[in-house]
Amino acid sequence: MRRIALITLTFERARFLAALVGITFATTLALVQMGLYMGFLENASAIIQHIGGDAWVMARGTMVAEYGEPLSAGTRAFVESQPCVREVRGVVVTYVPVRKETGTLDLSTLVGYEPPDGSAVPWELVRGLPQALDAPLRVAIDDGDIAHYGIQGDPLRASLEVSGQTVYVSGLSHGIRPFSLTPYVLTSFSNAQRLVGLQQDQTYYWVVDLENPGCTASFMQRIEAHPELQARTMEGFTRITQDYWVGRAGAGIALAFNALLGVLVGIVIVGQTLYSLVKDHVRELATLKAVGASSRELVGFVAWQTLLLGVLGGSAGTALSLLVRELTSGLGLRVVLSPGVLVLGLGAMVLMCVIASLTSVRTLLRLDATEVFK
Repeated sequence: MRRIALITLTFERARFLAALVGITFATTLALVQMGLYMGFLENASAIIQHIGGDAWVMARGTMVAEYGEPLSAGTRAFVESQPCVREVRGVVVTYVPVRKETGTLDLSTLVGYEPPDGSAVPWELVRGLPQALDAPLRVAIDDGDIAHYGIQGDPLRASLEVSGQTVYVSGLSHGIRPFSLTPYVLTSFSNAQRLVGLQQDQTYYWVVDLENPGCTASFMQRIEAHPELQARTMEGFTRITQDYWVGRAGAGIALAFNALLGVLVGIVIVGQTLYSLVKDHVRELATLKAVGASSRELVGFVAWQTLLLGVLGGSAGTALSLLVRELTSGLGLRVVLSPGVLVLGLGAMVLMCVIASLTSVRTLLRLDATEVFK
């Protein structure tokens, strides 16, 4: 039955190609949409995940990293005095006005980081040295944002105006793309304090490394007792930020709808192809049943065709998705095709093919051997 099924499918070239294109399109659309969703999640919480820490201490009521409030000067000593605290690091994350070299005014997200290892930012720089950002009013931008800031010539010789102060680009990062439309300006903690007018012992966040992760619950409980502070684990703050930017913004729903639409298109195309093949060969299939073919063998007629379409279309769709990922990387879009995303996407394609074949299987199970005489 396998040979008969595959020969019948490939003989009908027009239908075969139409079904193959449908599965390829559905696989590509589903994988790319899921990859974009995962990319949005990672971009939305990139700052938190890169900086790390066991717990983040912030102003009470803070929902996402970009919407923090300055903490009072005495909060560092309070956090450091808690049992089990190994190290406290300051982090500034806030929106700032930036005047580009072209003279236009825009918003950027300023990130100032007090690191444990002496590096000025929690990302690797592709140009410049992290230590250079410790110099007064030195910043780094992402190499994908050079055109955004209207920089001409060597970007390491460029200057920008941040919060009314002239800063100098001393480093270039790569791949640090925010979910929102406000690119990152990275600098040292002291520079960030100076740019936003904070005192020496003020910040937006205290990132805490604990001696023992088992102390996290008790540490957070003590911080929550403070009237002005709240604490979140790094993982919890990541989830809340992702939900805010991706979930509440509707991006997740839109991407899920597009992926579902692609799967539905694939189901219709593949289902129509398989059903047409069964209807066109009813007499031949009835003859096989009349000479002793079992229902299981007749179902195999559809199963082998479904398997061939699924393998070829799924493989082509995966390859096309990887190509789309490379083509969109230069556009600031991040398509994350991790093993988990690929398994989930291909699993959806298997389910799509199974659903598409149900009508044909039902027709075969009801097939009467007397059809051969009609």
